[in-house]
Amino acid sequence: MKKLITLTYDFFVIGLFTIGGGYAMIPLMRQTFVETRKYLTEEEFLEMLAISQITPGPIAINMATFIGYREGGLIGSALATLGVVLPSFIVILVISIFFANLTAIPQVKKFLLGILTGVVGEIIYITFDIFKKAKKTIFYLLVLTLSLVELFILKINPIYVILIGGALGIIFGKFFEGENASS
Repeated sequence: MKKLITLTYDFFVIGLFTIGGGYAMIPLMRQTFVETRKYLTEEEFLEMLAISQITPGPIAINMATFIGYREGGLIGSALATLGVVLPSFIVILVISIFFANLTAIPQVKKFLLGILTGVVGEIIYITFDIFKKAKKTIFYLLVLTLSLVELFILKINPIYVILIGGALGIIFGKFFEGENASS
């Protein structure tokens, strides 16, 4: 029971203090569940992150559901998901009520611009941190390069980029198994 309360509390705090969407929650989730609570290893966290990215729905909810289920079964899954969603629901409900008046205040606009900039920094940080810890095989670097070309040059929908990466992993990944990793 104590673990379920802790799990719900942790996700409530993550949901309350991370602004900018699911990707902004990733550094705090990693810090909480890998480094502090030690519910997951770094590798398990990265695997859950990958699965959460390819499954439908917001990444933060997917991660909460995964981690909650792992730590507390169905009840843990439900409580973790509720914990991460509830703060957003309450905050957006309050903002919706006062939205027209809030956006007219210059300090609020500056505050939101600062938050947006901070969120971009968090996303860049987690991107570099994940890259730094990933096994950098030739296959990994090829798929990474192809994905960047698809996104920046060919302007392919990110969903197709994910599906193409997964398909390449299924088709060609076996040829690179056992390749020396330089992580």
